[in-house]
Amino acid sequence: MSTVRASAALAPLGDQWAASWRLVCFPHSGGTPAMFRRWTAGLAPDAEVWGVTLPGRAARADEPFARDWAPLVAEVTRAVLDEVRPPVVLFGHSLGGLLAYEVARGMTRAGEPPAHLVVSARATPPTPSPLFLPDGDRELLDAVDRLYEGVPGIVRDSPDLVAHFAPILRADLELAISYEFRPGPPLPCPITALGGVDDPTVPAAELDGWARYTAADFAGQRFPGRHFYLEAAEREVLDAIWRRTTHVTYGGVR
Repeated sequence: MSTVRASAALAPLGDQWAASWRLVCFPHSGGTPAMFRRWTAGLAPDAEVWGVTLPGRAARADEPFARDWAPLVAEVTRAVLDEVRPPVVLFGHSLGGLLAYEVARGMTRAGEPPAHLVVSARATPPTPSPLFLPDGDRELLDAVDRLYEGVPGIVRDSPDLVAHFAPILRADLELAISYEFRPGPPLPCPITALGGVDDPTVPAAELDGWARYTAADFAGQRFPGRHFYLEAAEREVLDAIWRRTTHVTYGGVR
């Protein structure tokens, strides 16, 4: 059975229609849902993996970048509610974690909260972005790489790739910096916060601080690595997500 999609913001990353639950994934600044494509096989047959694409990249390359949080959150929230069968688990890495949190709040206000929220490599919502954005494109990539180690050498060494990638990254980082936390009630769903042991932007206290944003169960877990620990620890991360979300269909958070 195929899904009729009405929004360019959201698409399934594989065919797992018979899955018990769905995982909607939000990438980091400058990222695309392609980083989560392998998760379809890693979580099969239990979960169907969906990816969120922000404007200005991939299939949405002709659209202007997102500059304001409210319309972006509204768009993605509506797409999830309209297109993704529950139960729904949200996963977001870095900027994606913050967007996933705001979408979880939007779904809750609509009376259809997610079954679980997993945030990765993101400090608690009130904590501002630690990055200062220099004016030059190459200087921007160097600054991001020093703090996060997230820019491949092949990108930094290619003028064409710098010219293509830097505007996308800058727009996302400007979006992250512009975020203003508005206090509200804790989420009714459990939260799991994941991070890298050596990530200087998300110390253990910040990861554990996510417990304040749920009225349900909370767990934090750290893995070897820095901000982009996901690739090296992919199997362990997927195992952690599966264990923490088995309550969606089988009952009981582990």
